[in-house]
Amino acid sequence: MKEFIFYLADDDLILGYRDCEWTGFGPFLEEDLALSSIAQDEISHASMFYEIIGNPDDFVYKREAFEFKNAYILELENEDYIFTLIRHLFYDEFDYIRISALLRSNNNELKSRAEKIILEEDYHLKHFRVLLNRLVQKEEGIKVISQTLNKYLYDLFTLFEINDKILNFYNSPLFPISYDEHFERFYETITKNFNFYKFPPKEEILNYVRNLKFSRNGNKSEVFMKFYNTFREVFLIEPDAKW
Repeated sequence: MKEFIFYLADDDLILGYRDCEWTGFGPFLEEDLALSSIAQDEISHASMFYEIIGNPDDFVYKREAFEFKNAYILELENEDYIFTLIRHLFYDEFDYIRISALLRSNNNELKSRAEKIILEEDYHLKHFRVLLNRLVQKEEGIKVISQTLNKYLYDLFTLFEINDKILNFYNSPLFPISYDEHFERFYETITKNFNFYKFPPKEEILNYVRNLKFSRNGNKSEVFMKFYNTFREVFLIEPDAKW
């Protein structure tokens, strides 16, 4: 159960922290405010999942780096706002399917949280879909989005990296969706969102992600280690402090 909670929560936590880095630097004021709010949502969702198994602070600040089960793409630095938008839309499509499956979970703790989270995830999805649609109205928008997809496409699909423990939770009463169905639904949706872009065949991508041994398997990048040390910096000054 703990491994599955980390699979759900660590994605939200790491992406939420990356989103926070845009506060005060958004491309326009409305988007600055929106992404700051979304960042708070993501971190809150992580906390809600951690609470099922213990004290959220312990899981955020006291774990070793290799214990985090987030997807590799989520730990990468914000190169620019186009990258942030694309990463978020990929993640929100991925996570919406995941949270929707939890609505049918036999675990009431997961199900009750999913019922709350799905409402905010629906807003996140609509927000980034609208932004994307606004950008692709012009050829320049399609060009810069396509360039970012060319650069990061396979990294974006690292959302589907798994290990044997996570795979065993799929298609179970706890998490009633198969891994293949999750991927199929995601691929269909994401290719519709980016219908101007030619994606590789889904079999090619699926074969790639099934063989990954990156971040979800504990093999952390230098980027993650730098990030990990940064978000724990204040905690480590006085680990036993009571706030």
